[in-house]
Amino acid sequence: MGGKVAKRFDAVGIGRCCVDYLALVPSLPPPDAKVPMKDFRVVGGGQATTAMAALSRLGLKTAYVGVVGDDRGGRLVLSGLEEFGVDVSSVVIEKGGETPAALIFVDQAAHTRTIAYQPTAPGRLSLSAVDPEFILSGRCLLVDPHETLFGLEIAPAAKERCIPLIYDAEHPTEGFAEMLAAADYVVGSREVVETLGASGVEDALEKILSAGPKAAVITLGDRGAAALTPEGIFRRPAFPVEVVDTTAAGDAFHAGFAYAVLQGWDMARTLDFANALGALVCRGLGGRETLPALSEVREFINSGDTLLNSRGRSL
Repeated sequence: MGGKVAKRFDAVGIGRCCVDYLALVPSLPPPDAKVPMKDFRVVGGGQATTAMAALSRLGLKTAYVGVVGDDRGGRLVLSGLEEFGVDVSSVVIEKGGETPAALIFVDQAAHTRTIAYQPTAPGRLSLSAVDPEFILSGRCLLVDPHETLFGLEIAPAAKERCIPLIYDAEHPTEGFAEMLAAADYVVGSREVVETLGASGVEDALEKILSAGPKAAVITLGDRGAAALTPEGIFRRPAFPVEVVDTTAAGDAFHAGFAYAVLQGWDMARTLDFANALGALVCRGLGGRETLPALSEVREFINSGDTLLNSRGRSL
């Protein structure tokens, strides 16, 4: 893997994809009851895939690397990414394979969503199945938890070439602890506090940072996000937005974080941008149609809202 390679992409996302079946309901029905859907969508989903679609909307060149089945779901995932301009030429198409699905019920009254998904075994993707030089042609790499083992395989070469690796530490998986040490940036949800057996958010951030990354970040939903670097702790509030569906908020946050890393922004500005992107994607069902362009994010952050102005930060 030695030598230099031209940078074909701004970001390469590595992880699991799936087909999201989204149902917007007035409220979740009790057992054995029925409720009419107010809206229904079938779209490509997945953490790394949605993040790459979001970065493409921001004007970056992106690629997705993962595994899909040679079924209808796989074709839907790939065509959806291509519509966003995401390069899918290195996606592994598994003959006779089945692209996993996720059933997502969005409760309109409670502003919550409930997800039932088909799990996939770790280690589906391997370096023998893809060209590592394709991946290493990215200016940054985003690895989601479903391909943690692959992330560990590619991390040494990425570090050798000074390619920042961002790890989506959503949930524990095989290789989780090792990946905390291998990544340059670790971004987890608030569930990571329990995963690490931490006493709270700050304790979890300290545990992550002590593993070796440059920065540890935890998303906190409507409470914004917190980060810890050697310079100290940073807390930034969430942006107010009329919420329809929070399904892709975390994926959009990761995209915003990756965008900021590529710009070389400081942590406070990085969290503001990532929080804004995460908020904007909640405006509609499914998290793809509402992915904003860069101009929309800038306008949102620089809007006349009192809370936003109190941040005193413009892009």
